[in-house]
Amino acid sequence: MKKAVAIAMIASLFVLAFAHEADAQRRRGRRARPAAVVPQEAPMSEAISPAMGDLHWGMTKAEVFTYFQGQIRERYRPQLAKASGAIEEDRLRAEMGDELRRLRESEVCFNGNRTGWDASFIRDEFTHNIGECILVHNDANSQNFYFFISGKLWKWYKAFNAEVFQGQDFAQFSQALQTRYGAARQASGELTAGSGRRQWLEWQDPTTRLRAIDQTSFYGFFCLVFEEKATVTNLPTLRRNAPPPRDGHHALVDAVTSGEGETANPDANPDIVDRITGNIRNRQDAPAAQPGTPGARPGAHPATTPPTTTRRPPGGDPLSGIDL
Repeated sequence: MKKAVAIAMIASLFVLAFAHEADAQRRRGRRARPAAVVPQEAPMSEAISPAMGDLHWGMTKAEVFTYFQGQIRERYRPQLAKASGAIEEDRLRAEMGDELRRLRESEVCFNGNRTGWDASFIRDEFTHNIGECILVHNDANSQNFYFFISGKLWKWYKAFNAEVFQGQDFAQFSQALQTRYGAARQASGELTAGSGRRQWLEWQDPTTRLRAIDQTSFYGFFCLVFEEKATVTNLPTLRRNAPPPRDGHHALVDAVTSGEGETANPDANPDIVDRITGNIRNRQDAPAAQPGTPGARPGAHPATTPPTTTRRPPGGDPLSGIDL
């Protein structure tokens, strides 16, 4: 009997020792486990709202058109006031009317029919058949795309002309932006599946996310993208029929191999590379210059996207002179 009791006591001691060691190992394991990685959020910037000027999220297409219509008319006002005579005034009014017409005709809605933008550098920025549309407006330094879902403004995509930051790399562009918007969250990867690896910076304020994207590796320019945060959060619901993942090809490669933009006349689009890659301000089909103007080309056709006069900002700041 005593022997049985002794054996039982020894067994109990082994069980207790084993349980104690197991508990100690569990505690050591908990201590050794790395802390969960909390995703870094984009820093807040008070400079985003002033950069958008009088634009605000939720504006209708008619309101955005009226906004730019007013800007265009205001820009021509001092020139009209200084016009030397009726002929000069008529010429200026005709130019202003052409610019307003181009703005009005720039509207494209993605309703399932293939457009030229489906083979361009903004092809990953929209989806068909969910009520998305764009208005396009050019300024002296960039081409600007204003995106609408269900008729409401939610994104502004600003593609700087390649000439504006010629010789500047993304690090210099980033430094200039962070001087203006503050320290940024730096990231790299694919913004959309299969779209190719890129670098970008991010900022935010209570309503807007701002991204600066490096598009120099293929297209040769930088972009700023202002987006309404509420819509960005809701995109998985809004874009129920999102496009299939890309296979890693670029827009130019896809357009050339698929014959996008080809016509019966192989010389009809001699500048197709420039149009697709974003160098779309220097078009072969630009409007013919006035008689006697240097560089006038006889028989030139009107351009859907007009060329603009680009200017490189002076000084060391590549954003100097650019209203952002």
